[in-house]
Amino acid sequence: MSIVDEAEIRGSVASATLDPVCRPELGQFMTPAPIARYMASMFSDTSGTVALLDPGAGVGVLTAALVERLCRTAVNPDSASLVCYELAPELVGHLSNILNELVQQLESDKIKASFKVNSGDFILCNSNGRQADFFQGQFGQTEGFTHVIMNPPYRKISSRSEHRVALRKAGLETSNLYTAFMFLAALQLQQGGEMVAIIPRSFCNGPYFKPFRKQFFSLMSLRHIHVFERRDAAFRGDGVLQENIIIHATKGTEPSRVKITVSKDTGPEVKTVSEREVEYSSVIRPDDPEKFVHIVTDELDQNTVQEMARFSSTLFDIGLEVSTGAVVDFRSRPFLQPFPDAESAPLLYPAHFYGNRLEWPKSMKKPNAIRVTERSRKWLWPNQGNFVITKRFSAKEEHRRIVASIYSGDLPGELIGFENHLNVFHSKKAGFGRPLAQGLSIYLNSSLVDRYFRQFNGHTQVNATDLRALPYPERIALERVGNRHAAERLSQEDVDEIVSSELMV
Repeated sequence: MSIVDEAEIRGSVASATLDPVCRPELGQFMTPAPIARYMASMFSDTSGTVALLDPGAGVGVLTAALVERLCRTAVNPDSASLVCYELAPELVGHLSNILNELVQQLESDKIKASFKVNSGDFILCNSNGRQADFFQGQFGQTEGFTHVIMNPPYRKISSRSEHRVALRKAGLETSNLYTAFMFLAALQLQQGGEMVAIIPRSFCNGPYFKPFRKQFFSLMSLRHIHVFERRDAAFRGDGVLQENIIIHATKGTEPSRVKITVSKDTGPEVKTVSEREVEYSSVIRPDDPEKFVHIVTDELDQNTVQEMARFSSTLFDIGLEVSTGAVVDFRSRPFLQPFPDAESAPLLYPAHFYGNRLEWPKSMKKPNAIRVTERSRKWLWPNQGNFVITKRFSAKEEHRRIVASIYSGDLPGELIGFENHLNVFHSKKAGFGRPLAQGLSIYLNSSLVDRYFRQFNGHTQVNATDLRALPYPERIALERVGNRHAAERLSQEDVDEIVSSELMV
């Protein structure tokens, strides 16, 4: 049995001993051996001196996979120093034993080797400006790691936690442990050093990860992105249902192209079912201030990019804005009412919208109205004109991520409230003309927009930031389409045909 397979087994056994209450706090899931080997294969250069960092090592499966590769290459490296971090005491002993075996294996292949286990917290140990202890000067390597391989913990970080405070001192504002690990590890790579990481796809878009994307991609350049078609493929043994990707990135010069591969399932090995190369500028657009990561996996996705390139207007260009609804449940609870009266304004929740239909008032647990007072008035908008509404969280039964509806301002009262789980297209907090609303709704409900949106959005949440980042047709084109199809009930086929034949001209 190879040390990689042995480490996987030890990891499963050791993982079972972790306190089930503490395990979610650690945010740690063990890497299966096939994925570890695939990740190790993604490094482009393992010659000379290898100085490896594994900042969330577990029992060392990823490090073992890279050592296995080092020992099997045609030209072995001169030396290898292995630096691993692991916080869980139940795993540290197993990790030390695995690393000791790996050093013996390297030395038996005439490769100078040493290892170091750090049982401290990787973020707290490395966010104060100090370089990690990586055997500086040993085996002749220059300062910094040459390789980073990681399966970092996935867990949100409280805004007041010591991790968040430490990261701010290091110059990063981020809301999850995995992006913190990536950033701090990138800082410690040599120029030209390589990183391979299996991570959630959620960093690719959204406002929460914008500071991370800007800083990480100022240091690192993507070379390879691997996508799993099934959300449970990467960590099936842990019951994790999450969209994960593997990235290979290098520190320094931006490449001209990025490889994108896809695998359907994980068996004894990771088998790619498609592989393609795309321009780097189509993955991270140079003019995009959000630094969204667009993952174009096949020709259909590539055609989608080319078709969407025909639309060059922004929301600002067409005179609109999009915002999340201003009424937040816990802040406005004293003013919420189950049903309207003379002193209240209608309050709209996602549950009031089903497709293009609005049902209000509705018998449900959520309120239907908000009392109008001097304090609550700041959350309410003029109830006039048309608003285009999308839900921030798409339901499982929805075929599209973006489902747009129109609220036509016809409910009673001078004011209207939109709850925080809605995105609202508006014109300076007021509604706008019906032709523009109808045309915009048709565009947003198209399969073209859905395919494009999925290239950078790997989860079911639809943020206002994501909607601002979309390219839009010109206002005059949207109004023309809205006028032509104002009174029609449209199927998905109808919507797609209208976008294809009337907007893409």
